[in-house]
Formats: sequence, structure tokens, C-alpha cells
Amino acid sequence: MSDPHFPVELSRLKKRLAGIFAAAAACILTGGFAYHHHFQKAIRKDASELLSSIRQLKTDQIVFWRSDRINDTNSLLDSPVLSVFFNRLALNPADKELQAWMRSRLQAYLKYNRYTTALLAWPDGRILISAGDAPKELAPETKELIARAAASGKTELGDFYLGPDGKPHLDVAGRAAASNGKRLFLVLKVAPADYLYPMISQWPTNSSTGEITLGRMEGDSAVALNEFRYDKTTPLRLRYPLADSDLPVTKALHGKTGVIFAKDYRGETVLASVGMIPGSDWAIVVKMDWKEILADAGQASALILLFTLTMLLAAAAMAYLLFRLQASAYSRSLLEIESEKEKYRINLETLTDRANDMILLSDPERRSLLMVNRKACETYGYSEEEMLKLHPEDMIPPEDISKFNARYRELAAGESAIYEVTHMKKNGERFRIEVSATGISQDGRNLVYFICRDVTERRRLEAELKEKERKLAGIMANLPGMAYRCKNDPNWTLDFVSPGCETLTGYKVSELTGNNAMNYSDLIIPADRDKVWREVQKAVGTRRPYRLLYRIRRKDGEIRTVWEQGAGIAGENGGVEALEGLIMDSTEKAAAETALRESQESYKHLFETMDEGFACHEIIYDEKGRPADYRFIEVNPAFERLTGLKRENILGKRVLEVMPKTEHSWIEKYGEVALTGKRIHFESRAEELGKWFEVSAFSPRRGQFATTFFDITPRKEAELRGEELNKDLAKNLRLYTMLAQINQAAALIKDRKQLLERVCDIAVVAGGFKMAWVGYPDKDTGRVLPLCSAGDAKDYLNPIKVFMTEGTASKGPTGEAARTGRISACQDIAVDPRMEPWRAKALDMGYASSAAIPLYDGDKLTNVLNLYSAARYAFTEEELKMLAAIQAETGLAIEAISAEERRAAAQAALERTADHLTHAMEATSIIIFTLRKVKDRFITQWVSGNSNLVTGHEPAEMLAPDWFEKTVHPDDRDWVLAEKQEIFAKGSLSQDFRVRRKDGKGYAWIHCQLKAGPEATGEITGSWTDITPLKESELRCRQIIEGLPGHGRPPAGSDK
Repeated sequence: MSDPHFPVELSRLKKRLAGIFAAAAACILTGGFAYHHHFQKAIRKDASELLSSIRQLKTDQIVFWRSDRINDTNSLLDSPVLSVFFNRLALNPADKELQAWMRSRLQAYLKYNRYTTALLAWPDGRILISAGDAPKELAPETKELIARAAASGKTELGDFYLGPDGKPHLDVAGRAAASNGKRLFLVLKVAPADYLYPMISQWPTNSSTGEITLGRMEGDSAVALNEFRYDKTTPLRLRYPLADSDLPVTKALHGKTGVIFAKDYRGETVLASVGMIPGSDWAIVVKMDWKEILADAGQASALILLFTLTMLLAAAAMAYLLFRLQASAYSRSLLEIESEKEKYRINLETLTDRANDMILLSDPERRSLLMVNRKACETYGYSEEEMLKLHPEDMIPPEDISKFNARYRELAAGESAIYEVTHMKKNGERFRIEVSATGISQDGRNLVYFICRDVTERRRLEAELKEKERKLAGIMANLPGMAYRCKNDPNWTLDFVSPGCETLTGYKVSELTGNNAMNYSDLIIPADRDKVWREVQKAVGTRRPYRLLYRIRRKDGEIRTVWEQGAGIAGENGGVEALEGLIMDSTEKAAAETALRESQESYKHLFETMDEGFACHEIIYDEKGRPADYRFIEVNPAFERLTGLKRENILGKRVLEVMPKTEHSWIEKYGEVALTGKRIHFESRAEELGKWFEVSAFSPRRGQFATTFFDITPRKEAELRGEELNKDLAKNLRLYTMLAQINQAAALIKDRKQLLERVCDIAVVAGGFKMAWVGYPDKDTGRVLPLCSAGDAKDYLNPIKVFMTEGTASKGPTGEAARTGRISACQDIAVDPRMEPWRAKALDMGYASSAAIPLYDGDKLTNVLNLYSAARYAFTEEELKMLAAIQAETGLAIEAISAEERRAAAQAALERTADHLTHAMEATSIIIFTLRKVKDRFITQWVSGNSNLVTGHEPAEMLAPDWFEKTVHPDDRDWVLAEKQEIFAKGSLSQDFRVRRKDGKGYAWIHCQLKAGPEATGEITGSWTDITPLKESELRCRQIIEGLPGHGRPPAGSDK
């Protein structure tokens, strides 16, 4: 290749493609980073909502717990019976019997309530009586609390303090009595570690770093009130300076409320929700490590990174492919045009100069661009997305902005204007454009419509045209022959003739034009005159060019043989308006034929070797003059290669004859080109060929059009796959968000209906569905009845009837899901025959597809979740898998709520049973107890409170490990214990034996009934009944019988 510019052009091409790749890479990386940043913001928002919800939950629990302690104390103080005894004790503090009775009542109260100590104290802190783990002397904090209760006259809840045992305590104090100036105060002590601390530390969701802490201000320090997850220092001994403002607890104590970023006591970055507990000086902090919050984003971040890298690799591959294609095309073109460079350049300009005008639509009120076309993006160097973010003045040089604004206001008022102005491209390059602008009104808004054309090239071409016209004039002046335009009349009246006429005929231009001195017909030899007329009219009548050889007489009388070629020019009415042609001496005709033949051969070589497909067609009109079909006139080899159609099979045939399924839109576009001469450039898919083409079309003459095209199928398919991937990614992210929010709702909501209402809301807001509703199967009506809904439901659900039994109204997704227990979907409501009963209403509401998800409580189907989308085929296989995950999570939440409801009901029943049992035991002398077998020993677990009615022993005494062995009669101990070892083999056991009374006054006879539970648990339930009177009567009867003659003693061991 001898062109010295070739390496330079390749270098420039590399730089351009490198720039394009760099710009694409920057856009891809920026988009990936922006999406990742948005994803992290969404994660932080969800985490903030979760932490705020947990803080509110714990705040409510603590406030309720504080209120409950005060209410417990008030209920005890307000008891009609106790209040009387409190006053009596205040009047007679030395009454031992009264003290013992009061102590036993306080002990009974402690037994069933969560307090460690109950005591009565004087205002100065001296303890009168106490129950439980009572101290010898009240702590200063307790004395201060009594003083506060005395001052306020109300029950007061104290703050945390360290007791003598080194453990945290809380006290509640209230006035118990006030008689004759003597006041007694009831003090209840609470051990926070028993209930409050576990309640606070309980995290409602799965978290490895979640932590809830309390703190209060003491001087210049913040004091921890509960045990931390990562610092086991005893509460009230862990302190932090208030000056350390980065700690969440210090921020809360300084008045900060809400969700914050901070460093915790470990130095870890945490997201925390902070605030104060109402009615106290306690600050609450609910926090999670930021690393744990971001941990769930790892997979999404990896997907984003993988997608970004894939796009970068695709851009690099495309840039390299373009470079190879461009370099190869340049090499081929260079070889082809070296011999005919100038002629090829002109032909190439004809083929490639088909650029469309730039079209822009702007909103003057918002000063923004609403629409730009491809040519505008290519010309200015922006992508469509970038251009739509620009303001119109962003493309105007700074010195022209004021003039542009004035004109812009006039256009916005509805005026029109055509003007030429300088604009700027993205790279700062300035260029001239011709603008046709007009103000329009659309949907109540005033808009400005711009049609712009880059006239930089046109201005250059105009200059070149002038130069060419100058050259053409020179050529015409020196043309060895005569070019003409004449009327189609017998005189061949000349409208135009070139200066060569004087050399050819001897007459000047002015003499021949308009028949001023001579008409051209008179120059023709009479013998040839009729022949010329006939052949010209015959060719014009058949719309063919004519070629003639005849003789003329010059002005000087010399006869010359001339060669003429011309054609008829059709007018608007379809008739011949004029004739145009060239007349030359026969010798110059031969030279012209040779030149024409060489030109045709060069054009044929270019035509057959070009990479673009080329075809010339003739448009066919229907009876109304509209384009209805077109006929193939000529095609090149590239056309055959790109389409697979053979030239010999299509020339002269109509396109609908060759390809019957050709889209009518192609015929309309080409018809417009053939009629108007407008050039078009577009990309479209030929369905019958199964390929995408980039097409340029122009009209070489009226009624015909020519096309050049490339096969862009690989690029378009890659773009479509990219769009599908983006849609799938957005859909999966939407469903993952929906699943995450349902999990969060399941953790916070404990009412079934509220949970289902929240699921509907999440499906519409986070899931993007148009409407969602939940129904339940009603056995009485055999229908699925609506329970709750969200979204655009209107009156769709009021008349809806969905049956679970076989029938037309049970064929839809809802009925099928209720019958089969499986997820069911309708991908197109408009055509699915199952949706016939509901189709009209659904389409009127804008529903295009739907799915139904059965929800289970264990193995029982309890509800059906129904989702409606505005898009057809919205429920892909991947989305149905996500709906199955949503089904599983919602089912687990429903099971948890049901379990909690059953547990609450069982607890309530148990409490009622316990109350009934307690009353029954207090009214009977039967002692109830439970045992547990540990190895070969039987340990007493529980004894009813009426135990002192039989032996005088209190329940606490009977719980001692060796109490039974020490108390049972020595003669009965061995055989009683031996029989007990067989209890699990027998299942139940009945025994009569003696037990020593507590007061030492002999033994009481006991009838014992034992019932064994499962041996694996070792649990035994039993009862004792006092049968002493019965046994004593039995013994007296035996003694009487034994004293009778003829009767001996009963066998040994018969008393057992």
C-alpha cells in the first residue's frame, strides 16, 4: 500500500476508538458506582427503620415495666384488707402476732411476684418487718426514695444502685399507713437481672452484633445501667466521660434523638438509634455494627462489579472489533480507489451524504430538553441521556446566550423563526447550524420545537459548488460540442445552449436561443429532419433516452455529421416539458463513448466489490396513489450475501411476491423517499429474514429509491440481551426488597390481620404491583372471601366471587391456588380463558397479569395472597421462585403468630387453672406435690401451700432434699422407698405410711397416691391425704379382735 497517510489514519483511528472506549468506560464505572451508592443508601434506610422500630419497642416495654412496678405497689397498698392491717401495725408496731401475719402475707406476695424483698419501714429508714432477702439496714438510695415518696404522697420508683451484694437493684416505695401521725412505707425491691435486663437485651431479629444499652448521667460521666454484649463489667461500674461526644450514649444524654453514625465503646463504627426513656433520666441506645449491615450487600455488590466488568469487556471488544473493521475497510477502499480516486470520492459522497436533520424539543418553563434525535446526539457528541440533562443554553457560546434568551422567549410565546447561529459540541468545538424553530402548545404547556441542520458542510459545499460552477462554465465554454435544453416542438426551440454551439454550428448563443436568428430545425439537412423528429418522439413516448446521428449545415454552409444524445424531461402534468441533451461531432462522439464505457466499468467494479448491500427499486402505487409495493430493479453481490436472496430470483419481481410477510412500515418509508426525494437513515428488523439492518435510502429519480444497508444483527441482539438483563436485575432487586420488608414486618407484627395488611402494602409499594389482596377460604359459602387489600382496588373486590369447588368461577389463579395449594399465575388476563368471569373488570382496572400464592398455618391453608401487575407476562419462572420464598416467609410468620396465640391462650388457661387449683387446695386437706427422680433419689419439686394442715410443716421445709427420709417413720422408710423405685414400671402407686408431726406429738398416717410421667423426664405427681383417724380406728378394732378368744396376732407386715 503506497499511501503515506495510511499509518497516520490508523493512528488517528486508534486514538478516536481509545477515546470512545475511555468515555464508555467512564460512563459504565460512573453508573456502577452510582447504583452501588444508591443500593447502600437503601440498606442504611432499611437498617435505620429496623433500629428505630426496635428502640420504640424497647422504650414501650421499659415504660410499661416501670408503670407496672408502680401499679403493683399501688394495688397492694390499696387492698381493703391490707390497708386496715397497715394502719393497725402503724399504731401497734410491737404486736408480734400482727407482725407475723403481715410478714406471711408479704412472703406470699413475693412468692407470686417478681420482687426479691418486701418490707415496711419508718420515714427515717428503720425497718419494722421484712420478707425475702431483706437487708439489715436500708441503703441510702432507699432512704432517699422513702423521703421522696413522703414528700410527693405518691408511689415512687427509684433508680438503679449497687446493693451490699454488689449487684444492681431498683426500689419502689409508697406510703402504707398514716395513723396518729405515724407513717409506714412499703418498699419493694427489684433485681433487674431477673427480668428487666433479659427483656432489654433480647434482640427481636437475627443479628450477630445487635446490642441494646441503657445509660444515665452522673456528674461529668455517663454510667452504664445494664450489662453490655462485649463488655461484661458489672452495671453501674462502667463509666464514660460525657466529653467523649462520639459515643452513642453520650449523644443521647446530650439530647440527640434518632438514627446516627457513631463509634461505640469498642471503637467500632455502628449505626445506632438513640433517645431517652420517657419519665426517666435513662438514655437508650439500639445499635448494630455497620460491617454487619453491609454484609448482606456483598452479593449485590459482587453482581454490580461483575456486570460493570462485563460491560467494560464488551466495550473493549466492540472498540477492537470496530478498529479491525475500520482498518480493513480502509485498506480495501484504498486499493479500490487509487486508480479512480476523484470519481470514487464523488460517488462515495453521494452514498454517504444522507444525514438527517437534528430535531430537539424543549420546555421553556423548565429550560430543559424533552426530546432529541439520533442525529442531534451524533452531531453534538452527547449520548441521549446526557443531552436530556442539558439546558438549551448549554450548547450556546457564552457571548451569544443573551441573544439566544431573547429569541427563546419570543419562540416560547408561539412565534416562529428561521436563522443561522453558532453552537458548541460536547468537546467545545463550534459549528454553524441553520435553525427552524417554532413555539407550539401541547397538553397545556408551551414548548419550542427546533429543527437544526449542520450547515458547516453546506457552506463548504456552496463554496465548492461555486468553484465547480465556475469550472463547469469553463468546461461548457471549452466543450467540443453543444449542450442544450429545448422545447419538444418541430422547431426544437432552444431555451439553453452552451458556448460550444458557435464552434459546432457557426452561430452564437444569442442567435440560436429562443429562435432569435435561426431555429435549430432549419440547421438539420431536410433529408434527415423527419427521421430526427420520429426517433425523438418515439423515445420520448416510451420514456427512453434517444441517440441520433444526422447532418447539419453550419452558418458558413459546411455540412457536418453530428451525434446527439438526449432525453425528455417530464413536467408536473406527466407530459414532456423539455428535451435535454448533448450534440457533438461524430469524432468526439466516439471519444465520449469510450470515456463512458470506462466510467461504466469502474462503477460496476465498485458496485460489485462494496461491503454494503445495495439495491435499486421502483415503487408501486395502489389505486389511491399510496405506496403498496415495490419492484427490484438492481442489486449488488453484497445484497445477496446479507439477505440470502439470489439476484436472478428477484429482479423484476415485487417484494411482497418475494417476501410476502414484509412489514408495511418498510413500504411506507420507502414510498415517502421515492415521492419526496427525502433521504432517510434508520435501524429496523426484517422479521421474515430474521435480521437487523442499518439502512440509508435516497431517491435517484422520482418513483424510484435506492438503499444501502449493513447487517447489525449481532449488535442489536447484544443490546436486547443487555436490556433483558437490566430488567431481570431490577425485578429481582424489587422482589428481594419485598421479601426483606416482609421479614421485617414478621419480626415486628404479632397480629395476623395486621401482618397480612402489611404484606399487601409491601407488595404494592416495594413490589411494584398494581394491586394486592388477601382472601380466606370460607367453608360455609365455598368461596374465597376478601380479607384485606392495598393498591388500586376500587370496587374490584366488592362483587368478586371466587369459588373453591369445581366450576367456571374457580378456574382462575385464586381458586386454583385455594383448591390445589400451589402457586398459580395468569400471564395474560386478556386471552386466558380461565379469567373469563373477571376479565372485563380486571382489564378496566388496568390489570394485565396476576398470581395467587396459598398461605399456610402449618399444614392448614388459611389464606390466599393475590398479586396483580399492569404488565403482561410479569410472572417469569425466576419471579415465581421468589414468590415461593415470599410464601415460605409469610407462612412462617403466620405459624409464629398462631403459636403465640395458642401459647397465650394456654397460659391464660393455665393461670385460671392455677387459681382454681389454689382455691381448691386452700379448701381441702389434700396435699399436692411433684417429685423428680434423679438417679435413685426422689427430689421434691413443689408442694401445695396447705401442707401445714397435715403435719404442720411449711412447703419450704418439705422441699429440703432429705426431709422425707428424716420424717417418715423408721419402720416404714425402707419398704416405702423400695416401692417408689418401681413407680415408672407400674405407672401408679398407692401407699399408707406414717410421718412425724412438726410439733413432735406423734405421727400422722398418710395415704399417698403417686402417678408417673414419662420415664425420660423423671416427673412424678402425687397427693397426701390425712387418714390418721381412720387408721387409729382400724388399730383399735384390731386390738379388740386380738383380745377375743381363738384369734392370734395378724401376720407380720399386714399393717402395710
